[in-house]
Amino acid sequence: MGRPINKRFFGTPTAGGNEIKVDFHNGTAVKEGYIVKQVGSKKFVCEEIGTGGEFTCTLTTGKLPANLAAGEMAISFKMDDAETYTVSKIAGRKVTLSAPTATGTNLYDGKSVPWNFTASVADGAAQVEEAGDDNTLVGTDDDDFTEDA
Repeated sequence: MGRPINKRFFGTPTAGGNEIKVDFHNGTAVKEGYIVKQVGSKKFVCEEIGTGGEFTCTLTTGKLPANLAAGEMAISFKMDDAETYTVSKIAGRKVTLSAPTATGTNLYDGKSVPWNFTASVADGAAQVEEAGDDNTLVGTDDDDFTEDA
Protein backbone atom coordinates (compact mmCIF):
# COMPACT_ATOMS: atom_id res chain seq x y z
CA MET A 1 0.00 0.00 0.00
CA GLY A 2 3.01 2.32 0.06
CA ARG A 3 3.12 5.01 2.71
CA PRO A 4 -0.40 5.16 4.19
CA ILE A 5 -1.97 8.40 5.37
CA ASN A 6 -1.53 9.09 9.07
CA LYS A 7 -4.58 7.93 11.05
CA ARG A 8 -4.81 11.28 12.86
CA PHE A 9 -6.33 12.71 9.63
CA PHE A 10 -9.23 10.21 9.81
CA GLY A 11 -12.36 10.01 11.92
CA THR A 12 -15.20 12.20 13.11
CA PRO A 13 -14.41 15.91 12.65
CA THR A 14 -13.24 17.67 15.81
CA ALA A 15 -12.36 21.26 16.69
CA GLY A 16 -8.82 20.29 17.68
CA GLY A 17 -8.05 18.06 14.70
CA ASN A 18 -7.47 18.11 11.00
CA GLU A 19 -9.66 15.50 9.34
CA ILE A 20 -9.70 15.08 5.55
CA LYS A 21 -13.00 15.98 3.89
CA VAL A 22 -14.16 13.81 0.98
CA ASP A 23 -17.00 13.72 -1.50
CA PHE A 24 -18.36 10.22 -2.12
CA HIS A 25 -21.34 8.50 -3.71
CA ASN A 26 -23.20 6.35 -1.18
CA GLY A 27 -25.22 4.46 -3.80
CA THR A 28 -28.01 7.04 -3.76
CA ALA A 29 -26.33 10.45 -4.07
CA VAL A 30 -23.05 12.33 -3.69
CA LYS A 31 -22.42 13.25 -0.05
CA GLU A 32 -19.79 15.23 1.88
CA GLY A 33 -18.00 13.19 4.48
CA TYR A 34 -14.75 12.14 6.06
CA ILE A 35 -12.44 9.13 5.98
CA VAL A 36 -12.92 6.53 8.71
CA LYS A 37 -9.99 4.34 7.67
CA GLN A 38 -7.74 3.48 4.76
CA VAL A 39 -8.02 -0.09 3.44
CA GLY A 40 -5.82 0.16 0.33
CA SER A 41 -3.78 2.66 -1.65
CA LYS A 42 -6.97 3.95 -3.32
CA LYS A 43 -9.67 2.41 -1.09
CA PHE A 44 -11.13 4.16 1.92
CA VAL A 45 -14.04 3.67 4.30
CA CYS A 46 -16.03 6.92 4.32
CA GLU A 47 -18.89 8.25 6.42
CA GLU A 48 -21.26 11.09 5.66
CA ILE A 49 -21.01 14.20 7.85
CA GLY A 50 -23.98 14.21 10.23
CA THR A 51 -25.25 10.74 9.26
CA GLY A 52 -24.18 7.28 10.37
CA GLY A 53 -23.29 4.49 7.96
CA GLU A 54 -19.94 3.54 6.47
CA PHE A 55 -19.23 3.09 2.76
CA THR A 56 -16.12 1.59 1.17
CA CYS A 57 -15.14 3.80 -1.74
CA THR A 58 -12.45 3.90 -4.41
CA LEU A 59 -10.51 7.09 -5.08
CA THR A 60 -11.46 8.22 -8.59
CA THR A 61 -9.36 10.40 -10.88
CA GLY A 62 -10.44 13.27 -13.11
CA LYS A 63 -14.08 13.62 -12.06
CA LEU A 64 -15.83 16.53 -10.45
CA PRO A 65 -17.49 15.44 -7.19
CA ALA A 66 -20.96 15.96 -8.71
CA ASN A 67 -20.18 13.32 -11.37
CA LEU A 68 -19.16 10.50 -9.01
CA ALA A 69 -20.83 7.09 -9.43
CA ALA A 70 -21.77 4.64 -6.67
CA GLY A 71 -18.71 3.54 -4.69
CA GLU A 72 -16.47 6.36 -5.95
CA MET A 73 -14.91 9.16 -3.94
CA ALA A 74 -12.88 12.33 -4.54
CA ILE A 75 -10.61 14.45 -2.36
CA SER A 76 -10.28 18.12 -3.35
CA PHE A 77 -7.14 20.21 -3.07
CA LYS A 78 -6.40 23.87 -3.73
CA MET A 79 -2.99 24.68 -5.18
CA ASP A 80 -0.84 27.82 -5.45
CA ASP A 81 -2.45 28.73 -8.80
CA ALA A 82 -5.82 29.07 -6.94
CA GLU A 83 -7.22 26.13 -8.94
CA THR A 84 -9.14 23.24 -7.38
CA TYR A 85 -7.79 19.77 -8.18
CA THR A 86 -8.84 16.25 -7.34
CA VAL A 87 -6.27 13.63 -6.50
CA SER A 88 -5.17 10.57 -8.42
CA LYS A 89 -2.85 9.31 -5.68
CA ILE A 90 -2.39 10.28 -2.05
CA ALA A 91 0.24 9.10 0.40
CA GLY A 92 1.49 10.17 3.80
CA ARG A 93 3.45 13.15 2.53
CA LYS A 94 2.72 13.64 -1.19
CA VAL A 95 -0.27 13.85 -3.48
CA THR A 96 -0.54 13.56 -7.27
CA LEU A 97 -2.99 16.17 -8.51
CA SER A 98 -5.47 15.80 -11.36
CA ALA A 99 -7.43 18.58 -13.05
CA PRO A 100 -11.08 17.45 -13.18
CA THR A 101 -11.88 19.81 -16.08
CA ALA A 102 -10.08 21.77 -18.78
CA THR A 103 -11.21 25.04 -17.16
CA GLY A 104 -8.46 27.20 -15.67
CA THR A 105 -4.68 27.08 -15.90
CA ASN A 106 -4.24 23.57 -14.47
CA LEU A 107 -0.52 24.16 -13.97
CA TYR A 108 -0.25 21.32 -11.46
CA ASP A 109 -2.16 18.65 -13.41
CA GLY A 110 -0.26 15.37 -13.05
CA LYS A 111 2.30 16.84 -10.63
CA SER A 112 3.27 15.23 -7.34
CA VAL A 113 3.49 17.79 -4.53
CA PRO A 114 3.53 17.82 -0.73
CA TRP A 115 0.17 18.43 1.00
CA ASN A 116 -1.10 20.02 4.20
CA PHE A 117 -4.12 21.81 5.69
CA THR A 118 -2.65 25.33 5.47
CA ALA A 119 -3.79 27.91 2.91
CA SER A 120 -0.82 29.55 1.18
CA VAL A 121 -0.15 30.80 -2.32
CA ALA A 122 3.58 30.30 -2.29
CA ASP A 123 4.49 27.22 -0.23
CA GLY A 124 4.46 24.70 -3.10
CA ALA A 125 2.10 22.43 -1.15
CA ALA A 126 -1.50 21.52 -1.92
CA GLN A 127 -4.15 22.42 0.68
CA VAL A 128 -6.61 19.61 1.36
CA GLU A 129 -10.24 20.30 2.28
CA GLU A 130 -10.73 20.00 6.05
CA ALA A 131 -13.90 18.33 7.38
CA GLY A 132 -14.69 20.93 10.07
CA ASP A 133 -15.08 21.21 13.84
CA ASP A 134 -17.93 18.78 14.41
CA ASN A 135 -20.09 16.10 12.83
CA THR A 136 -22.82 18.43 11.57
CA LEU A 137 -23.36 19.41 7.95
CA VAL A 138 -24.97 22.75 8.82
CA GLY A 139 -22.53 25.63 9.28
CA THR A 140 -19.33 26.88 7.74
CA ASP A 141 -16.67 25.19 9.84
CA ASP A 142 -15.47 22.93 6.99
CA ASP A 143 -13.51 23.92 3.89
CA ASP A 144 -15.52 24.05 0.70
CA PHE A 145 -13.39 24.52 -2.39
CA THR A 146 -15.29 25.63 -5.46
CA GLU A 147 -15.15 23.15 -8.30
CA ASP A 148 -14.40 24.70 -11.69
CA ALA A 149 -17.31 23.05 -13.49
